[in-house]
Amino acid sequence: MPDDHASLRRPASAAIEWTETQAEALRAALGAQEGETRALGYCELAGFLFALACSPDPVMPSEWIPRVLGEGDDALGSLEDVQRVMDLVLTLHNRINLEVLERKPALPAGIALHPDPMQNFGPQAPLGQWAAGYAAGQLWLEQTWEERLREEPEAGTLDETLGGLNAALSFFTSRELAEKWRRKMPGRPSLEEAAQNALRALPAAMQALADIGRGLEEARRDCARTPARSVKVGRNAPCPCGSGRKYKHCCGVRS
Repeated sequence: MPDDHASLRRPASAAIEWTETQAEALRAALGAQEGETRALGYCELAGFLFALACSPDPVMPSEWIPRVLGEGDDALGSLEDVQRVMDLVLTLHNRINLEVLERKPALPAGIALHPDPMQNFGPQAPLGQWAAGYAAGQLWLEQTWEERLREEPEAGTLDETLGGLNAALSFFTSRELAEKWRRKMPGRPSLEEAAQNALRALPAAMQALADIGRGLEEARRDCARTPARSVKVGRNAPCPCGSGRKYKHCCGVRS
């Protein structure tokens, strides 16, 4: 039987293009959204989708689309506008998902990093917006991660590692949050030093989260596909059906 959830994670095309032009088109569409609950901005959306792509359990589009695109009858405009935006959002989702699946995650086109690490903080900076979207995605998935980690023999170590990765990936959400993480760092670096280190470590942190989340999902899926071993019952042994008779005089008669 096909794994329907797995198919949500595996784009049909091995080459999914995402360009600056597409990024700007989606940025403009989301910025013009006027629904009762506003959509995430482009950079926030990219961060949120990265968190989803790294989830240890698949998330159905019907679950996350209202969360990221807003609600209300006029949220995305006309039917043509809705289709255009949905096509862009799903293309971005598939691109991010494919990169995570291949363990090659990266910030998508349209998210520029400022060379001065201190200029990457907060809602005015693309990376700050991406970090805020990622943090919102991880908060939304908090129960999923907790449930999955409880099933693992090294749950404590994995939980500690996940906490460190969340700190690194949400670091640029705001200076206030960054100060909170900085005070816990060995050697108490300055905020400028911590920001420089966080910027340098971003690619490795993204790959590490992809390794953990997708690794947990793939291990669970492989386990579900492994057939149970058949156990041969001796003919003079008690019948496993619980009748109390010998196997050869019970279910073994039909063997």
